[in-house]
Amino acid sequence: MALQNLLGPSPVETFVSDSFSRYWANEIDTLGLASQRRHVCAFGEFPDTSGIDPNHDVVLVLNGTNSGVCPPDLEWILPDRAGLVIADAVSAAFTRRIDYDRTDALCWSWQKALGGEGGHGMIALSPRAQARLKAGRVKPIARLMKLHNADGSVNEAFFGGRTISTPSMFAVEDIHSALDWAEACGGLPALLNRVADNYAVMADWVDATPWIDWTCIDPASRSACSITLRLPTEQLSAGETEEDGKIAGRMSRLLEAEGAAFDIWSYGDAPPGFRIWAGPTVEPEDLSILCEWLAWAYGEACQGSIPLEASVLRDSCCPSSEARPVQTRTDSACLAPAAPKNPRPQTLADCYDAILFDATGVLVSGNDALPGAADILARLNKSGQPYYIVTNISSGSDETIFARLCDAGLPIPAVDRIVSAGGVARRRVLQELAAGRLLSYVGSSHAAHDIFGKHPNLCGADTAETFDTLLVLDDEGFNFKRTADRILSIFHSRLIETGEMPGIIAANADIIYPSNEGSLIFGPGIIRPMLEAGLAPFGAPPISVELVGKPGRAIFDECMARAGSDRLLMVGDQVDTDIKGAKAAGLDAFLITSALNNSGKLRHSKNGAPDYVATSLCQIVDGSLFPHRQ
Repeated sequence: MALQNLLGPSPVETFVSDSFSRYWANEIDTLGLASQRRHVCAFGEFPDTSGIDPNHDVVLVLNGTNSGVCPPDLEWILPDRAGLVIADAVSAAFTRRIDYDRTDALCWSWQKALGGEGGHGMIALSPRAQARLKAGRVKPIARLMKLHNADGSVNEAFFGGRTISTPSMFAVEDIHSALDWAEACGGLPALLNRVADNYAVMADWVDATPWIDWTCIDPASRSACSITLRLPTEQLSAGETEEDGKIAGRMSRLLEAEGAAFDIWSYGDAPPGFRIWAGPTVEPEDLSILCEWLAWAYGEACQGSIPLEASVLRDSCCPSSEARPVQTRTDSACLAPAAPKNPRPQTLADCYDAILFDATGVLVSGNDALPGAADILARLNKSGQPYYIVTNISSGSDETIFARLCDAGLPIPAVDRIVSAGGVARRRVLQELAAGRLLSYVGSSHAAHDIFGKHPNLCGADTAETFDTLLVLDDEGFNFKRTADRILSIFHSRLIETGEMPGIIAANADIIYPSNEGSLIFGPGIIRPMLEAGLAPFGAPPISVELVGKPGRAIFDECMARAGSDRLLMVGDQVDTDIKGAKAAGLDAFLITSALNNSGKLRHSKNGAPDYVATSLCQIVDGSLFPHRQ
């Protein structure tokens, strides 16, 4: 809201220090709000603040929860500046001192620092920001509410009673209760002291532990409440690199299995490591206990002795005798009973560190969840079994796909469970654009801008005069036939003029997929065979295609990196993409029979035969296929 209403009259300087600041920078480009200069740095650092034009607006994040980085100070922002400073303080409010005279629009969350239940936000505007509003031109407010799905159909959830933007009165009362607690502690000074005490516990442990280190090396830029840690390369097992993330992944799963720590694995777009919240609602004693559990998990993970049943809650493993057990509360009716001891795997899911699910045809059809899909995810959520949605859907960013699948009724806990071909393609596309190459996309402009942002060298293939690389996204929201004709002409012209043709980056390689009615539809992956057939009479060489979606290796590598393991099971309904791709990556594959292959007898090759064929997703967890595994 602040970006949309305030930006425009002046250029903007954006400080990109974590995934959230990058998100705001992308929004500025996507919505075309202002000309932008991005200040970018290595992960774990804060960008250089010298040379800022005081006449320009500034957008920054005051506390990066995924990088553990914050601006060392705001002294570089001049009090008599002409530009506005818009600051994301979601997790900075109540956890660090903020120089309010050097900010003009400050946004923060009810729930982050004080642990409230309401996921709502607040905004404060300086007199200078209010003056900008009065002087600024009237603009429409983008993305306030979308009445349509990604495919253009009406989102019927809005007409079925879904709460859109009304804050719950329970949440309002909850934040009052949280503020009363903060006041009783001694107000803001006491909260900051609690954060400092928590940071001291973690700093002492990191300093005394040779195998762990800070993600943010510079103490001046290091967040005191968003603790982010990494495993130094020299301490990892022989043959591994820090990017593998296998030890950190094993540690996270062990700690979750023991009920000692939850959701401490680093964000999906951050280097492998840990993120630990140490805000004012956290007790220093609990962090001390966590450090002991981390030491225990590191010893277990380095030995590689992760039991098959480690993904199931159990009480059979404890830290060493020197470590204190987790102090579980016994006075809460919300506590679930301890899961029974499970000494041996009993189901197919028990045999894998994570399950990979295709989306279309396996979990959803169109905008509706398929029978049993929500139940299987809910069961995995309850057991703590990691899983990821691995999809060639390229009609939007991971956040857009996450919202679309949640609207379909799937209980996916967080956006980092989405591994989309478009998201994997993003890094390659940005590399191509940075090199000055011209890219055109097969897909809607909405999809491309949502995933990659706007760029002068990135345009739709239906309007391009020429391009160096063709990016294949989705087939929704544009004239597929007209675009294919134009692409064919451009490939032919390049072949005649230079003897070479553009390359293809294929995010969505699906040649066919099932429609909502169960019939078959050509997917965007048909572009390559269409081009090769059309150019064959002219003696065209084979077209170079880089597959980032299934069955390409890149998307499966991303899954293994996030899971910290290569012991994964791919569940899909298409042999040519899901099954062959998984097998080529060294993973086991589970073919679910559906309208696309209701006989389960689609053509197989030696390298494309699934390990399991079943009619129901429930067979992953009901034990019926476990004898086949044995």
